[in-house]
Formats: sequence, C-alpha cells, structure tokens
Amino acid sequence: MVQVLTGGEWSAQRDPVAFSARHRPLFATDRWGVLLHRDQTYLGRSLVYLRARVIADPLEVTRDERDELWDKVLPDLATALAAAFAPDRLNYAHLANKRHHVHWHVVPRYEREPERHFAGRRFVDRRPGQIFRLKRRRGKVPDEVLDAIAAELRARLPGG
Repeated sequence: MVQVLTGGEWSAQRDPVAFSARHRPLFATDRWGVLLHRDQTYLGRSLVYLRARVIADPLEVTRDERDELWDKVLPDLATALAAAFAPDRLNYAHLANKRHHVHWHVVPRYEREPERHFAGRRFVDRRPGQIFRLKRRRGKVPDEVLDAIAAELRARLPGG
C-alpha cells in the first residue's frame, strides 16, 4: 500500500538509511521510499530507495521488493511526473558511488521543449539527447520551490 507522507511524518520514520533532510518526501511503501531530490537541475528529479533494509547490490533485492518497485512505485512516480511536468522520457540510474545502498535516481528529461517554468522558476534541460549531468549550483532552488514541486507531484500521484 502506498502512503503519502508529509515532511513531519517522513522524519518520524525509522528508515535504515538516511538521505539529506533537504530532499522532500513524496510517498512511501513499507519497502520503498520516494523523495524529491534537493537538486532540481532537471525539474522533478527524484530518488527511490529501499527503506526496508540495508543492501548495496541491487541483485540482492527480493522478488517481492523488485515487483513492488517495478509494478507500483516506479509507475506511480512516472505517472505523477508525466501529469505534473510532461517530460519526454525518464532516465533511471542506479549508481551507488557515494551512498552504498540500493537507490535509483529518476531524472526527467525534456527534449522537445527543454525549457519549463514552475513556481516562478525557469528549468532548462541543457543536454537533450545526452546523459544527464548535474551541477550543484545550477540545480539549487529555494526551499519554497522544492516544497511546491513536491506538493505538485503528491497531488498527481494515482489516488492522490
């Protein structure tokens, strides 16, 4: 079952892996957590992580964990991103270079119209058709903008 959690409810959770408090909670299941990433170089960039237990290798994910991720969590996030910001595609990246825990970066890509406006800000996909690249300063937005993006995505979740 998917729960839509607010920031206060999210911080009350005792997930085995802690990510930056600047990320904004979007929703969670018993197994998976979904956060709006604090770096919004790409509007709607999110983070999906295994919250049920700590493992470093995605090949260690159980069948139930995998099925929930692929059949519920990622499709629900993709639906919300499509409804809110209409990206042309989503990039899914499991890198685990800094955080050695199973998690995916979900990066919306905007090719046909690389420029988007939301919450009074301009977002531009400067690398359409190429691998995404993150620049810390370019992706930094005020807390109010992060909150607005998170609220928009939560409102667009199936059943939200």
